[in-house]
Amino acid sequence: MSWSSQAYGPDGPWQAVSIDVGSNQQTVDLYPGANYASTILMSTLCTNKTLSSTCYAAEAGTFNQNTSTTAYTTASSWETTYWAVEGGSQEAVLGDEVALGSFVVPNVSFEAIYQTYQTYPNGIAYPVSVGSLALGGPYLSDTVSNSTVLNMIAGWLYSSNDIPSYSYGMHIGSVDPEIPGSLILGGYDKSRVIGDVSAQGVVSSSGLLELELKDIGLGVAAGSSPFSFNNESGLFLQGSGSVQAKTVQIDPTKPYMYLPQATCDAITSTMPISFNSSLGLYFWDTTSDDYLNITSSAAYLSFVFNMNGVNNKNITIKIPFSQLNLTLQEPLVDQNVTYFPCFLTTSTPVLGRAFLQSAFVGVNWFNGNNSGTWFLAQAPGPGYASEDITRIAVSDTSLSASNGTWEETWATYWGIKTSDNSSSSKSGLSSGAKIGIGVGVGVGGAVLIAAGIAIAFCLRRRRGASQEAAGEQRRSMFRGFAELPGGAHSEPAKELDTKMHKPPQEMMASQEVERYELG
Repeated sequence: MSWSSQAYGPDGPWQAVSIDVGSNQQTVDLYPGANYASTILMSTLCTNKTLSSTCYAAEAGTFNQNTSTTAYTTASSWETTYWAVEGGSQEAVLGDEVALGSFVVPNVSFEAIYQTYQTYPNGIAYPVSVGSLALGGPYLSDTVSNSTVLNMIAGWLYSSNDIPSYSYGMHIGSVDPEIPGSLILGGYDKSRVIGDVSAQGVVSSSGLLELELKDIGLGVAAGSSPFSFNNESGLFLQGSGSVQAKTVQIDPTKPYMYLPQATCDAITSTMPISFNSSLGLYFWDTTSDDYLNITSSAAYLSFVFNMNGVNNKNITIKIPFSQLNLTLQEPLVDQNVTYFPCFLTTSTPVLGRAFLQSAFVGVNWFNGNNSGTWFLAQAPGPGYASEDITRIAVSDTSLSASNGTWEETWATYWGIKTSDNSSSSKSGLSSGAKIGIGVGVGVGGAVLIAAGIAIAFCLRRRRGASQEAAGEQRRSMFRGFAELPGGAHSEPAKELDTKMHKPPQEMMASQEVERYELG
């Protein structure tokens, strides 16, 4: 398994991971992080020129099931699908092998997309460019129906004694500023975790990552403020005009921060940003001096959450504005536009890849018995420390953080001084890590996937009523999430003590990421 050397739009740039799918190992780039089924765009998308004469999906790679020993079902009629926004798809259940370095995971669960589109507020249907890679879920396998049970990557690797626990840790990073992504199966990179770590249960069956958001604010970490203030709170406004704590979902398969209009308006009210009703997004005025002052300063957007699900404890995640000036490309716009990734919603708020550029998330699904704990913490900036790969034990409900401060990891980029930033300087791979790359991927340790890429996390899964597993009732969720029935696995979970002596191993990764310009 390798990381893609390209980054993709049309609303990023976002980085992707490359996997080899099928008996003939067709290479496809996907945004990792979905639950249960990976979503893969099929080669049939490129035969339909209705939406565009350009097949944008071909840039990241499509899958041709006819050239592989794929198991699949008949494509559905058009169904509602949720990408960045709502759309529609013709899809089917698909199972095929996935090669991850020296590992081959058989019968991996996919949602095959034969035709699809997404419709923005202007009513125009746009094509979809990149699918999503699922890592696991609350169960060890994906029970699609009473007769169809497919594998999930982390669940299979754990059951096969290839990773020490059914877990992962990730930080998606960003293309600009350059912060390579980090994804570890069976563990996490402690250098990507700064300060407090909030631990809370995953949503039963679906595996959604939810917690309570109390407020949103603006601040300046160091240096002069580009605003008329240094700090401002009370921006998580509802339609009533008051601040009210609400449950939000964390989802790296979605690009934006989906928030109430009152919130987006409050955040942008002091900035050279205007609302574009056609796409439902906010555009930066890059000709304004304030634009450069804000995006090159130590200004940040802060999110205050309930920590560990306890009302009297908070955890704050800060996202610098240097990561919130993203780019819209074709086919959404004719010419590139710099935008602020706030998208209006009247339903459950969702924090997607824009938020996760500076947030660490991890999940421990324990033994795959429809439970799990997920973790949220501040992630570092471009001056991240040398990696510190740490295994997650089967029963772990907490993670430890690295030393140093968030400000230290941004100090060089911002051109500011801190009391001591030597411990958090970007120093590349340790000698031990380089040895791990040279040796390749072995059996038993945490599997590291790291390079300049974005890791994604929690897509939707939908099946017809006839495919529901007995005793479980699916229900629709905002933006395509669904409550999913889990399945019994064919073998008992392996105990951690069989793998304690196995060191973590690394997978070869691309060190440079090229942004792919569409046009």
